[in-house]
Amino acid sequence: MSPLPTELQKAIEQGELTADQLRELIRLEAQDLGLSVDQAIQQAKEGKLPKSHIGSDLELLIDLLPIAA
Repeated sequence: MSPLPTELQKAIEQGELTADQLRELIRLEAQDLGLSVDQAIQQAKEGKLPKSHIGSDLELLIDLLPIAA
């Protein structure tokens, strides 16, 4: 995965991600898989993300999205 923006890295380390930061992290990880956010969310719902550490991370992050997202 590409290096994270400093502010996002700090939020992760502190365990205090906002919903917007969570969406940004999802966007970055989806991009690493060559997917849009919408594609990643759809594939996560269908259980079709790659069986890799990025795919697993992405699935978890998508599960953490607020329902209103």
